[in-house]
Amino acid sequence: CHKLHNIKLDNQQTQLIRTETQNSEAEIRAAALWSKIQLEHNPAAMIGIIVPNLGQCRDQVERIFVEVFEPLAALPDRPRYTLPLNFSAGTPLGATPIIVATLDLLELQKSSWDLEAICNLLLSPFFGDADKELVLRTHLIQTLRKLGKFTISLSDLRYHCQKLTSKLGIAESDSNLITRLVQLENYRRQSFGNHTAEYWCDFFQQHLQLLGWPGTRRLDSQEYQQLTLWNQVLENFLQLDGTGIQFNYPSAIQQLRSIAGKTPFQAQTPNSPIQILGALEGAGLQFSHCWVMGLHHRQWPPVPAPNPLLPSSLQRTQKMPHASAERELQFARALTEHYRQCAPLVIFSSAHSDDESELSPSALIRHLPLTAIDTLITNNESISAQNYQTLAANSNLEIVPTTQAPPLLIAHEPVRGGASLFKEQAACPFNAFARLRLGATRIDDPVAGFSAIERGNLLHDALAIIWKQLNDQQSLLALDETALSTLINTTTQTVVDSLKQKRGTSIGVFYAQLEQERLAQLISEWLAQEKTRPAFTVVAIEEEVQVEFTGLPLRLRIDRIDQLANGDLLLIDYKTGQPKLQSWQGERMDEPQLPLYAVTATNQVAAIAFAQINAKAMKWIGTGELNMYHDGIYPNKQPWEQQLQEWQMVLQQLAADFIQGDVRVDMKNPTTAQYAEDLLPLNRLQEKDALDAFIRRIQGAV
Repeated sequence: CHKLHNIKLDNQQTQLIRTETQNSEAEIRAAALWSKIQLEHNPAAMIGIIVPNLGQCRDQVERIFVEVFEPLAALPDRPRYTLPLNFSAGTPLGATPIIVATLDLLELQKSSWDLEAICNLLLSPFFGDADKELVLRTHLIQTLRKLGKFTISLSDLRYHCQKLTSKLGIAESDSNLITRLVQLENYRRQSFGNHTAEYWCDFFQQHLQLLGWPGTRRLDSQEYQQLTLWNQVLENFLQLDGTGIQFNYPSAIQQLRSIAGKTPFQAQTPNSPIQILGALEGAGLQFSHCWVMGLHHRQWPPVPAPNPLLPSSLQRTQKMPHASAERELQFARALTEHYRQCAPLVIFSSAHSDDESELSPSALIRHLPLTAIDTLITNNESISAQNYQTLAANSNLEIVPTTQAPPLLIAHEPVRGGASLFKEQAACPFNAFARLRLGATRIDDPVAGFSAIERGNLLHDALAIIWKQLNDQQSLLALDETALSTLINTTTQTVVDSLKQKRGTSIGVFYAQLEQERLAQLISEWLAQEKTRPAFTVVAIEEEVQVEFTGLPLRLRIDRIDQLANGDLLLIDYKTGQPKLQSWQGERMDEPQLPLYAVTATNQVAAIAFAQINAKAMKWIGTGELNMYHDGIYPNKQPWEQQLQEWQMVLQQLAADFIQGDVRVDMKNPTTAQYAEDLLPLNRLQEKDALDAFIRRIQGAV
């Protein structure tokens, strides 16, 4: 039972301040920035940061304080040292990065692993020669993600690793990763059967040594302490031999994880000027400065939580911890009084809101005068701005304009992308440069079943097979219902089976059957639409042509070209989404493929159209100058020749910008940024305002 006694200190000049922030993240960051400012002004300061719920938010508090005090700490080549912070709350040893990696490395004896787990291990500095093999491992992660599997086997890992070393020109004898994976496969035989804890302890150590644990990077102080404590975990594991029970490998790993999870780790740090404490640890201590955070109405006083195994009346009578609201109020009031006297300057803070609802200051501090957070923190800048300042302090920075790249030398540089070049350039010049000239590629996470792109490809492939067999509308109309159903079912089964074979065991039989039935239903409904059109002949299916446009050699592929009875040519693009006519308008078209093909075609094109095929709608969306009525394809507002000329001018300008090296970070709209989130670390869109402000500041100082 906790009991607090008020101690009246002879300190009549204590300054009490109350402040508020938008949310808890901002509150922690404000406390960290304030602490840094105090240390800069007075290196001898002793600062207390009291966090009542420290046990629940320790990781968040530590992350933010590290970001503030060492913005570049995440850089691999950054010298590692102990920050001026000490936490009263320890963490389970099994949750520390080096031990998490250690236990995961031991799991490599399994026949298969979760994709995310193996990708994390490949990037871990505690697994072999991580720095030396960074290029190989990065390519390996890309390859594994492209497989579309949720689990990866050891044979998959070794096979693709060997394939990549050959592709990248790395000799197998120079790749320690391949050597380790091959040895691991051979070593697996020793993991079968039940054995004593002593056997498994020796096995664990040999296994880790084989995998190059704990890596080649120099460990920092905390990692070294955690590694030392790991030996104690192994000693505790050895004590299981006293039970006389033998374990198989999975059980042995489970026992080891349990022991590591129950082993507390408290970093041994030198006398740190900043002490980050829980509610009780901060009571009665003295500091030169103190910040008490998280004092909102939901948390201070704490919500009662009586012991469910004891009579509630007994708990209230004995004033047991958390027994009642009255007891929690009394306890919180006593703690608050202690905090008021713990330093000449004490700041109490609360957040306006959490992720779900609004918050208000605790009644225990509401009477204190409110001070704006900006008056307490003169350097309330973003982490990005702090990064720039740190870099500027450590080196002489040269400002290099990044809106212009070297022009494209077509004779010496491959031109990637085809029609997507124009789409990317219209959406954002920098992103086009990143994808098509630097080769940045998006790697999507695996999904259960077929992805949206794979479903779209299934539709394209199935319709291509069907129209290669039918050739024209007349042949479609000639089929009776049974024959058409057979053609659709056979074709959809073929394309689904082909994709299923590529995906392997990640696609189940019943799921594939459901997907085939869904696809057959879609195509059946679409072909019913095709029957009602004016007579046509399919003259090209998935046709690939090579053209030169404004000096760019392009390889274009069109889904389909129909020739109507009167000779008019209609370009068709299958869409499983929600296409719009507006996507062909303006100087930055969303879908330039059909306009590009129309202006580069050797034969006169009369119209272009999207074929919208999805469960919501089956229709044509197009424009042109047909000499007959076609549902969904309407005359353009301006003469067709004028429209083609306008498209040509727009496309020529996009091509010229790309060739000349326009790499401005200029998103067409917010949706563009949303669909290109994978490039945010490269284009640094989210840092743009902070970076511009920093550049203006240093230019003004020159």
